[in-house]
Amino acid sequence: MRQLIDIWIDAQTWLFETFVGPVLFRFGLMAWYEPGYSAVEFVMLGVVQIAIIAIGMRFFEKRWPLEKSSSDDRLILVDQVYTLLNKLGILPLAIFIVTYPLVQEIELTVRTWGFAPPRLERVLPWLGDNALASFLVYFVLYDFAAYWLHRAQHGFAWWWSLHSLHHSQRRMTVWTDDRNHVIDDLLITLALVLFSQVVGVQPGEYVLILMIGRLVESWSHANVDMGFGWLGDRLLVGPRFHRLHHALSTPEERHIQDHNFAPVFPIWDILFGTAVYDGKHRPTGVDDPIVDGDNGRGWIAQQVTVFGRFMRSLVPGLRRASVQ
Repeated sequence: MRQLIDIWIDAQTWLFETFVGPVLFRFGLMAWYEPGYSAVEFVMLGVVQIAIIAIGMRFFEKRWPLEKSSSDDRLILVDQVYTLLNKLGILPLAIFIVTYPLVQEIELTVRTWGFAPPRLERVLPWLGDNALASFLVYFVLYDFAAYWLHRAQHGFAWWWSLHSLHHSQRRMTVWTDDRNHVIDDLLITLALVLFSQVVGVQPGEYVLILMIGRLVESWSHANVDMGFGWLGDRLLVGPRFHRLHHALSTPEERHIQDHNFAPVFPIWDILFGTAVYDGKHRPTGVDDPIVDGDNGRGWIAQQVTVFGRFMRSLVPGLRRASVQ
């Protein structure tokens, strides 16, 4: 294991010193030296995730698809663009550049106030001697925050105007998880970064938590009818559990999408009354024809269109004008 870690660090260092470092030096951006080094690891992790999705997860979709291939498969292409842009760090880098000064200002303000993030190891000293237990505890806390943020995406009309892009996909696959508007991603990123600061998650743990969490979420969108058994489905989110969350609303099930919010651990849905285990197969998508229009649009068109929906949800005058 130590050898694998050393190889990984050597590769990260070589990539940074060969490609990123010289660019930063050339343009006088040495203040970004440390973030740039971390960004290289982010891209490397993204390549690993894409390989796992494209080779491992896609194998199950091709071998045991829930929905057979059809002419609608072209709708999947834009989701693949989203995955590449996100996993390779292109969109996260843009979001990082936008949020970095704000996060730095928040951290400075917190230090000025004399507040130190309450590392759990201070409350539970035994965690300091068990790296795996410490990671799992922080992972659970991260998922708890993500559960409530997800509910907020559905609960506020202005936020749903952004998040509805994610739900508009009629052909849900392992590529669908990254199908989000950039403003939606920015809001979630800011919220989770702030949460990690409050609970004291270390940067190294946070990156690993995000990677594992996102892989679980990619798998939960898979076009397969698979679960982990009665007990397993209550311990870890799988495709069968999460597919219900993307189900197409009907007059009989108007709020079917307001269930099964948890990204990784279904316990939150179970505890807070939003879990549904009925085993039914439902088509995915949205019943709003305006939002359904996202299907068939490219990445840029989707981003522009959804931004328009977002602005109309914030400004009543724009909403009235669009109706007229």
